[in-house]
Amino acid sequence: MNSNILIGIPIKSLDNPMSRLSETISLFERKELQLNLIRNTVNSFKNKLVEVFLISNDLDIAKLANEIEIGIFNSKSNGLNNEVSEFIELANKYSSWAICHADLPYLTKYNISVFLQEIAINQIVISKSSDNGTPLIGGNVFFKNFKYGKNSFKKHVLELEKLNLNYKQVFNKELYFELDTEDDYIEFLKNSPRWYKKISD
Repeated sequence: MNSNILIGIPIKSLDNPMSRLSETISLFERKELQLNLIRNTVNSFKNKLVEVFLISNDLDIAKLANEIEIGIFNSKSNGLNNEVSEFIELANKYSSWAICHADLPYLTKYNISVFLQEIAINQIVISKSSDNGTPLIGGNVFFKNFKYGKNSFKKHVLELEKLNLNYKQVFNKELYFELDTEDDYIEFLKNSPRWYKKISD
């Protein structure tokens, strides 16, 4: 196997993406924004040592994965925690792994390269969003008791402590700022990343 880092990006579907922005921008705009966020996330991770998968059972997401030349992982389970736990069973073939949300607009090849270095030398590396979520988690030790949902960061930390796994929290904004609420969107427009400026010009 040429790749030694496994990356999973969970995507439910494109039926009603970024639903908390539904009163701010139209469904069409949300779909376009979600698609471009996914592309930027994938591009930020892509290199010869990394194998990237979209985690989804949605046919449109499978088509997107084929279009951008990455893998698709179809889970036999329901619910994000079960889907990610099933996906991460692939990790024993890799030296390190990560699960990344697809709504982190400030990801770049540079900050992801730093993150990949961190997961190579730490058991677990984790970021915390403003609403106590877990937008990014990875490491060089396998575990599958994921705790996504409300207050997932705290729940993940408690689980890691229960498993006696050392974790490092990353604090750089690029790895925790999620484009989720109207306030997030306003900040995003004020501080648009390069990839967004290219498609909006």
